Amino acid sequence: MSLEKREFLIRGEDGKEYGPAGLEELREWVRENRAGLGSFVRLDESGANWEPWQHYPELVALAAEAQASRSAPGAAVLTIAPLGRRILAGVADVILSYILAVPIIVVVFIVLFLKVPSLQAQMLQFYLHPQTTVPEPLLSYLVAVYYMIFYPVLTLYMVGFHVVHGQTPAKALMHLRVVGPGGGKPPFGRLLLRGLIFSLSVYLDFFPMLYVLLNPHRRAFHDYAADTCVVEA
Repeated sequence: MSLEKREFLIRGEDGKEYGPAGLEELREWVRENRAGLGSFVRLDESGANWEPWQHYPELVALAAEAQASRSAPGAAVLTIAPLGRRILAGVADVILSYILAVPIIVVVFIVLFLKVPSLQAQMLQFYLHPQTTVPEPLLSYLVAVYYMIFYPVLTLYMVGFHVVHGQTPAKALMHLRVVGPGGGKPPFGRLLLRGLIFSLSVYLDFFPMLYVLLNPHRRAFHDYAADTCVVEA
């Protein structure tokens, strides 16, 4: 069968198979963001294996053609970020945000400590009797201050760097960036939603981020919600 007449099956982000579809139909799917670089495909032939989109030169050329015809000028063919580097960048971003938040947490707690006599008494008791556990009210204040400062700082960190640079310092180090459906920098609203859901995912022990393992575009839940993708810079 000639290359022009070959048909392919596409594995969608929902895990279902779509097709078979020829190159003309796939061209429309790429333009509609239903398939493209990062998708897994296989030939509509017996015994054919699932392969990355990039495995087939005609599909790479098709993606480049469709990308060039989009409204976003200068958009290039993009490569989905490798999972390992993406995880490293995410962990580094959380650590950097924590480092930025610690001085603020300390200052806020000291201010509260000076203004609340009961906290001073509990701290004195704990200092005089270090073998005892931290008093519950004192511990509650510490946890409340931590949550009140760290998660807003994390959100501002993620949103601010992506709005200004399209990447955080950790992503820059890993040569990654965040893009929207057209391959360009997402608008502020999408990045704000992405940052808020990223912080929520960290609060939930990273559980929503496991969605990155369930789709070929390796989009975490905050990417899916904001319609963004992490690609090679």
